[in-house]
Amino acid sequence: MKALVVGAPLISFFALAFSLSWAVMIPMVLLHGPPQWMILATFGPTIAALAVSRVATGSYNFWMASAGSIKWIRQVSAAVAGVALVVIAYVVLPVIVTADPTKLNWSILLSLQVFNYSTLLGGPIGEEVGWTGYASPRMQKRYGPLLGVPLLGVLWALWHLPLFLRPGFYSTPFGIYLFIVIGLRLLIATCANWSGLGIAVAILMHAAFNTSSRWLGGLFTDAQPQSWLPFELVMALAGLAVAAIVVVWTRGRLAYPPDHSSRGFAG
Repeated sequence: MKALVVGAPLISFFALAFSLSWAVMIPMVLLHGPPQWMILATFGPTIAALAVSRVATGSYNFWMASAGSIKWIRQVSAAVAGVALVVIAYVVLPVIVTADPTKLNWSILLSLQVFNYSTLLGGPIGEEVGWTGYASPRMQKRYGPLLGVPLLGVLWALWHLPLFLRPGFYSTPFGIYLFIVIGLRLLIATCANWSGLGIAVAILMHAAFNTSSRWLGGLFTDAQPQSWLPFELVMALAGLAVAAIVVVWTRGRLAYPPDHSSRGFAG
């Protein structure tokens, strides 16, 4: 077992992350368990990262490889920019192209009522230690940022797959959801990279995305989106458009630190 983990830590990470999370998701779907079960499921990637790192290297500190590059002022700047990008991509752009901006309840963006337990416990804290802290830097090193990050987005979407078997859990078709999370993962990876591969930035951006549905519901209090495309597809296209701008702006590097291109990750 140890030889397998040491020889293929990324494959081991994804296999364990999927297994741990699906062990909760599948019974939740089959037994119609409460959605709060997902809080437990979201910690699969984090537990997998810690376990694989421990077996492969003897240490749990897999994220410390980039600790020297983390500066607090850059962390704060990247977090602010990252949250703004998520809000622009998945809230502001979709609503202004599908509704009259003067009829929207913009004050909802400043309301604290949109935040609840799922803002942070619905994925950001449990998932991002694994996705951003462990998988993202290693996939970018192996495949390059422009391939590694979208590939991680695909795997991230597939990790959610059992939830699409439960009617009503997601209103978005899986195909559209796939493109939404690929765009989101490109934005998260870029801001996390720029911060020095910090995890806090990714957690806050993921939390902002988790809040997007409640922001959208508040914005459309006195109006309804009018579009010949499904609104979820508009969101996906808006997210990909913002991500494309970021890709061009960073010349395809997604702000990936050059000094990490030659740094090995054993586990």
